[in-house]
Amino acid sequence: MSRTQQSSALNDKHNFLMTEKGGLVELAPPWKRVTAYLINYVIYYFIFYISLHVYNFQTDYESNYSQNIINPFELWIFADYETDKPIRSIFSFLFMDDNFEGGVHQPLRIFLYIILPLLIYVVFQFIQMSLTGQSVGKRLMKIKVIKKNGEKAGFFNAVLVREIFYTFITLILLFKLVGIYVYFSEMESAKNVGIYLNFIDKFLDYLYRILSIFTEFSTLFLFICIIMLFIRKSNYRTLQDFLANTIVVKIK
Repeated sequence: MSRTQQSSALNDKHNFLMTEKGGLVELAPPWKRVTAYLINYVIYYFIFYISLHVYNFQTDYESNYSQNIINPFELWIFADYETDKPIRSIFSFLFMDDNFEGGVHQPLRIFLYIILPLLIYVVFQFIQMSLTGQSVGKRLMKIKVIKKNGEKAGFFNAVLVREIFYTFITLILLFKLVGIYVYFSEMESAKNVGIYLNFIDKFLDYLYRILSIFTEFSTLFLFICIIMLFIRKSNYRTLQDFLANTIVVKIK
């Protein structure tokens, strides 16, 4: 029996894979990968939640605008810099109004109390992925990312391609879809006035909110990846794995 046939037979009988360099690895089951992902995001949102409350306390926001306190299930909604009106997403912090001075929020404090703690967590995760192929969630689940040939993934495959480049591609695709829709909607609305134009504006506003959430959390691509996780013939590889030429395996 050839090496390819042996590898195929082993794959069919067990949850193992013969790497391109002849090493034998046990593939991480889907439930472990999903659990690891959830652990990472629970930590992320816990930091986010605590940061928001520290920020609110420091700016005395809760006492002055108690009707608009940010709750754990609406973490992507924030107040405008000048008023207590909600803005679309956390990305709105990058597009501040020139006249925000004297408003409710202060950009420097937003960075120090909310964005900086999240950046520290993300950088820590990237360092761990680069060195060991494991995020916090993967370490707890005893799984890791390696190259398809069995070698260490390293920074290029585990972080740069698998995380950063993948996220960049999803954002570009989603922004392109939004741009195309807005372009044709504006052309159509330019021919109309009154109620119809107002309806289009409101519809686009809500559409942008929805797509902002999709963009932030890559929900659409996450859904695709979850489906791919349960396809045994592709060794449970997701879009990220195919892009970075990696697999996720169990460790002792």
